[in-house]
Amino acid sequence: MREAVAREAYKGPEPDFAAMKKDTSMPEIVDEFEKAYKGVTKPDSQSPEIDALKQSFVGLEAEAKAHAQAAEKRIAELDLELKNVEEQRARLSTITMDEYFETNPELKKEIDEKIKNDKWFEV
Repeated sequence: MREAVAREAYKGPEPDFAAMKKDTSMPEIVDEFEKAYKGVTKPDSQSPEIDALKQSFVGLEAEAKAHAQAAEKRIAELDLELKNVEEQRARLSTITMDEYFETNPELKKEIDEKIKNDKWFEV
C-alpha cells in the first residue's frame, strides 16, 4: 500500500502545442488549451489528517511486523511437530512401549503411578 501511495502518477509526454497549431485552422483554440493546461496546478496534499494517518500506519505496520514474527515462530514450531508426527507414524507398527516412553517420560510416570495405586481402569 505504501508503494502504491508513494508511486508517482504516470507522466506522459508533454503535448506539442506548436504542432497542433500548425495542424488546425483555428490556432486560437489551441492557445486556449495551452493556457488552461499550463494553468493547472497540483493541490497541496499536506494536511493534519494525512499526517495523523501516516502516524497510525506506523503503529499498524509495527504491529503487523510483530504478528508476522510470531507467525514465523509458530510455523517453525508446527513444522517441527509435523516432522515428529510423521516420524512416529512411520514407526507406529514397530515401536515398543519402552521406545515410546523414552520420548514421553511424563506419560510413563503417570502410568506407573496409576499402577502403583491400583488404578488400572478409569471411567
